[in-house]
Amino acid sequence: MHNVQFYSNKQFNRAAELREVVTDVTNISFVPMYKGDFFVLQGETASVLMQTPMELVSKTDKYYFLGIVDNQEVWCIDLSEIAQETIAKYLPNVVLLSVRDCLHLINEQEASLLAYAKGLINWNNTHQFCNNCGASTVMEEKGHRRKCTNSSCGIPHFPRINPAVIVLIEYQGTNQSPLCLLNMHQKDYGYMCSLFSGFSEIGESLEDTVVREMKEEVNVDVSHINYVASQPWVFPASMMLGFTAKTNSKKFKIDDKEIKKAQWFSAAEITELVQAKKLVVSREDSISHYIIMQWVKQNS
Repeated sequence: MHNVQFYSNKQFNRAAELREVVTDVTNISFVPMYKGDFFVLQGETASVLMQTPMELVSKTDKYYFLGIVDNQEVWCIDLSEIAQETIAKYLPNVVLLSVRDCLHLINEQEASLLAYAKGLINWNNTHQFCNNCGASTVMEEKGHRRKCTNSSCGIPHFPRINPAVIVLIEYQGTNQSPLCLLNMHQKDYGYMCSLFSGFSEIGESLEDTVVREMKEEVNVDVSHINYVASQPWVFPASMMLGFTAKTNSKKFKIDDKEIKKAQWFSAAEITELVQAKKLVVSREDSISHYIIMQWVKQNS
């Protein structure tokens, strides 16, 4: 089981004080990305490419500062506007994979770096124009701020994240083992289960979001809301905030839109189904997996 903060690296030095300091780009490690995916080197041992030839770096100005790793500046670079034929000349024998599809090749620290790169590149690409006046924006602070070029506007724009709650609903009858309600997704092998989630709205607390979303998705009234942990989720720009909540009734009704099937499980049932390979508990890099497995461990 992975750390709940799989895409967060506490040891990584973001070195924010360097974002306004001029850097010699010839002494930088560039992590390349192409249309949201990363380059994986083929060969006897596959690995994710963490370096970009300077010949390719010179063909774009879309590169952004990430931080310091092993006393070296690390930047991400977006090669999406460069022809694939050109890229192939400098990066032969590579394939493109998403961050999540690279997980078997990298450790948690490297995964957090790629996710950070993906999020920062996505934000810069989607904020080329000012959302206040429509004028173009220019990069500042090495990609961590953009500024409107309209002199009568000129407002700065900063990367934003979207808070979302993800919730394990628990029911415990008198003298009975506790149950949790899970969102079920049909797969070829059986089912994958996950938790219920939703974005916070304007003027709403996280606790209010938990109550509203659980009512909307499965028509369950919850209380005793407890925070568990958080996880950055750059797909594309969310912050997942994990909670548990209790309900006094096993009755539920799916919305049949976002939720197609839900079911109550005891910890023992989850363990049995997972061992029989009839059930998968989310993907291992997700906070959903972490919270469910923590609940199973606590109630076994």
